Amino acid sequence: MEAAWEAAARLRADPPPLASAQRAAADDALAALLSRRGLVGGLMAASAAGAVTTAAFLYQRDVRLYRTQVGERRTVVLSDDSRVELNTASTIEVAMTRRARTVRLVKGEAHFQVAHNKARPFLVDAGTAQLRAVGTAFNVRIRDEVVELTVTEGVVAVNPGGETVRGPAPHISAGAGAMIRTGAVAPTALDEGLLRRRTAWQDGVVDLDGETLAQAVEEFNRYRDAPIIVGDPRLAEIRVGGRFEVSEADKFLLALESSFPIRSMPAADGSLVLVARP
Repeated sequence: MEAAWEAAARLRADPPPLASAQRAAADDALAALLSRRGLVGGLMAASAAGAVTTAAFLYQRDVRLYRTQVGERRTVVLSDDSRVELNTASTIEVAMTRRARTVRLVKGEAHFQVAHNKARPFLVDAGTAQLRAVGTAFNVRIRDEVVELTVTEGVVAVNPGGETVRGPAPHISAGAGAMIRTGAVAPTALDEGLLRRRTAWQDGVVDLDGETLAQAVEEFNRYRDAPIIVGDPRLAEIRVGGRFEVSEADKFLLALESSFPIRSMPAADGSLVLVARP
């Protein structure tokens, strides 16, 4: 997939029309490239489908690709002076045209500080959802089952996607959020503490206040190559709190072991397994 993105990034908006034979040759060349990059066997269908979708997006517009590795954070300043902060292991594709500014959040999490321009709407595609803002700030995170929206300034209109959607797009105002799944938007009220915890990553922090141990481990694992694993399901619902740097999983585990009958066991692959202490 990454090889396809990098190769397709050279394509530009408004290409000259192709004759049928030329277009077929171009399609064959792209298919050959994907094949050479090792999209074979059982992975070919799923990976190629995603690659073709991305390649089509890149082919139609002037697109830039930005991404972060595990444990990395990055700030991108767009050509309109909007700012995008990327959290760990995140990828975006940015298409800037005279009519619109479009960002596709491929994976991970990003915070958008949008430069005001009514003539060029700012659109964020995440999963099946499309978010529309003119001059505002908001956070978007792709989770396993839903897209999580947190609005810190202004208003964001949400189109959840899906053929059954009817009526105007819901509007989420500053200080609120939404959980979005195909065809459904669930607005959520956010108190000051929850709003702070959702955006703490921008300061390089994991902020915990009553989250379960399973949730806390999930947060730290976003920044680790070798995961922490809750080996005893009885421990998963323990409530924990504290404020730690994203790279301070060791300090979190030390605090955990000193406060609860829990110990961490290193595994050969570098992961850490949490079990109940006798």
